[in-house]
Amino acid sequence: MTDFAVPAPTRVLLGTLARRQRQTYSFGDLVHTRWHHTKNPTDDRARERYEEIRAAFEAEHGKIVDDHWSKREPAGVALCCKRSRWGRLEWSLHRGMGNLAVGAPAYSPLLLRVARDSVRANSLLRGMTQRMATANLFALSRDIIASLDAKGGGSKALKAYTRDLHDIADFAGEAGKRAARIVYLKGLFRGLLGVTALTAAVAYLLSSVAVPDVDSTLLVGCVVAGSLGAVMSVLIRLSSGSLEVDHQFGREYLTSLAGLRPFIGAAFALLLYFAFKAKLLGQTNVPDDHGPGEFAFYFTSGFLVGFSERFAKQIVRNAGSGVSGGPADVGRQQDVAGSPATPPAAGAKARS
Repeated sequence: MTDFAVPAPTRVLLGTLARRQRQTYSFGDLVHTRWHHTKNPTDDRARERYEEIRAAFEAEHGKIVDDHWSKREPAGVALCCKRSRWGRLEWSLHRGMGNLAVGAPAYSPLLLRVARDSVRANSLLRGMTQRMATANLFALSRDIIASLDAKGGGSKALKAYTRDLHDIADFAGEAGKRAARIVYLKGLFRGLLGVTALTAAVAYLLSSVAVPDVDSTLLVGCVVAGSLGAVMSVLIRLSSGSLEVDHQFGREYLTSLAGLRPFIGAAFALLLYFAFKAKLLGQTNVPDDHGPGEFAFYFTSGFLVGFSERFAKQIVRNAGSGVSGGPADVGRQQDVAGSPATPPAAGAKARS
């Protein structure tokens, strides 16, 4: 038989397709198959089914390093750990309550808060803080399941669990704020790289196409300066603690929000460049074309408009007044200066 060697890129592609086609299972599926297996210990098919679903679940979410299962209902909690593609350990908490809390409605708010904090820890925290938060939530969930399993734990136990959860939430909240700043900074610099790449493409396009009254060097310098100004503004506000970063929405939202800031600064700087070229800002002395200090003027102006939102709004307001400064506005200015817009008789009749 002839053996065929599959090229490495093809093997990678086939492995990716195989992982995508692999059936996934939720933690609820694992809980129910384990419950069926424990109730039928001599059933080989139930045991094989449980081992199959557990292997598939661990392949997706990581190895189950600790778990606790209810003896009264198909319910349980598990702490999983997996290694990401960058070699970092990621910890996650998985819980399935089933009908265990049906007879204890007072536990519902507590269980909802535990679920919310576990999702927050899984999606935002990393490293040691994620491990500590998920381990504490696992211990609390284990105690709650044991208490509900034994049909015990009155108001005192519920108050103790609520107090423990409050302490865990405070720790996770402070760690989440620090992690949110790091995520925000990463998104900020990704946006800066995006502006730089887009500006390089625009500069290449302008070098091959002749656009009247547009200097590609000044345009690129002004746009890059605007994005740098926006980045510097965020860095100063982060270092002073005046920038509030909400960590409730996860890493993707923070990354996207931060990545827009350099683009906003670049857009204002682009507007400023064309406002100078169109002489819409008559009160500003723009250097002559190819004169001394022209590039420095545009770069500094672009940095300032990206750095200060108040300055950007003032530029837009002044440019808007320059665009609307047509004959009608000139007539209104003459009316204010004292030139009669209507005959004296008409004005007297109006006063009477």
